[in-house]
Amino acid sequence: MIVGTPKEIASGEARVAMTPASALQLQKLGHSCLIETGAGLAAGYSDNHYTDVGVKIVTSAQDLYRDSDVIAKVRPPLETELTSLQTGKT
Repeated sequence: MIVGTPKEIASGEARVAMTPASALQLQKLGHSCLIETGAGLAAGYSDNHYTDVGVKIVTSAQDLYRDSDVIAKVRPPLETELTSLQTGKT
């Protein structure tokens, strides 16, 4: 299963749903992890923090939503994000 985390787009949100440490735990369970570039910056995690633990960086939210089986977010999807959720995605 591929777990992906996009940037949080809600105003003032600085958290990220996947940290490098949680990505390591997901990978130990056999899952692959994707994160949108810059998604962890407000929480203090650079893209390098993620690539150092084997997370693939994707350049756009559209690519992330397309390539992930599970979308991990802190906040519920906003109206603009709902159009990116396809049937069969969680």
